[in-house]
Amino acid sequence: MSDLRVGFIGAGLIATSHATNLVRDRRVAITAVHDLDPERAGSFAERFAPAGRSAVRPHADAVIEDVDALYVCTWTSAHPDLVLAGAEAGRAVFCEKPLATTLARAVEMTEAVERAGVTNQVGLVLRHSPAFRQLRHLLRADDAGPVMNVVFRDDQYLPTQGLYGSTWRAEWAKAGGGTLLEHSIHDLDLIDWMVGPVVEVSARIGSVHGLEGIDDRATVMLLGRDGAQAALVSVWHDVVSRPSQRSVEVFTTKGVFSLEGDWRGPVHWDRTSSFSGPAEGETGRLAGPELAAAADAVDGLADDPDRAFASAVLNGTAAHPSFPVALRAHVLADAAYRSAAAGGAVIAVS
Repeated sequence: MSDLRVGFIGAGLIATSHATNLVRDRRVAITAVHDLDPERAGSFAERFAPAGRSAVRPHADAVIEDVDALYVCTWTSAHPDLVLAGAEAGRAVFCEKPLATTLARAVEMTEAVERAGVTNQVGLVLRHSPAFRQLRHLLRADDAGPVMNVVFRDDQYLPTQGLYGSTWRAEWAKAGGGTLLEHSIHDLDLIDWMVGPVVEVSARIGSVHGLEGIDDRATVMLLGRDGAQAALVSVWHDVVSRPSQRSVEVFTTKGVFSLEGDWRGPVHWDRTSSFSGPAEGETGRLAGPELAAAADAVDGLADDPDRAFASAVLNGTAAHPSFPVALRAHVLADAAYRSAAAGGAVIAVS
């Protein structure tokens, strides 16, 4: 018998990604799943649930009743009520990002899981990325110097096609926003984590595809408490050869640091201090397993956010990133949308 019974509400692309990680962990069994598409739920259960009994449940409440930990992987507007139900039942909760379509509901969800005292984690999975963890470590080193500017580009094809297999991200009532909320909630969180806390936000957003309420381009300027300036460009386009792509450059007084790729890098650095060329260690590059090993050595965070969640539930320890962490990203997203609505006005955040 497995130590942890896990249930899924929503059985699409993101749920499949999490389940693929979880089934590698012998402590975990995926014992219940519900999806509005019964055929998809059945395929998910056949692939990931233990053989010998049906894991498909007729409704979300039946999943919550049967498990120790709950994954909420539906469209965004359905997250709050499911999280509240899971927390009220005393279940550990992993919720996909973004938490909700509005800041107010994200606050409500955060208060609910904290009040219930349940283990909680959010799908801001790039907090576990070896590339971003190593970049953060390099920026915080004594020889890096203060951060001056961050250039952060995030682009992908409009996620209503291809590997996504769904169209709900084109519907404002379900998604609550476009590239800034649905995708770059990751980026706002990472910028705040690496060079924040952010104290000012200004933004411009737009929609070229003509999807009502769904921004497909955003430019956000962020100011850190210590003076770091960050420029985030987020785009949903039609170049289908480009799924999720991120590129980051960070300029400090004493170095230039760059990252390509969400997870395995490479991460580059250049701290050359002499016109005769770099001394040993002043320039470098890490990627793949070498990058993962370096990141593990400096912060101890697991590369696998799902195994980390399972361990937190079983050990009774705090999970990362938690709902309060995700709420901070929602504060920044809300400020960005308010700024855009006001023609790019500077919005103070605390």
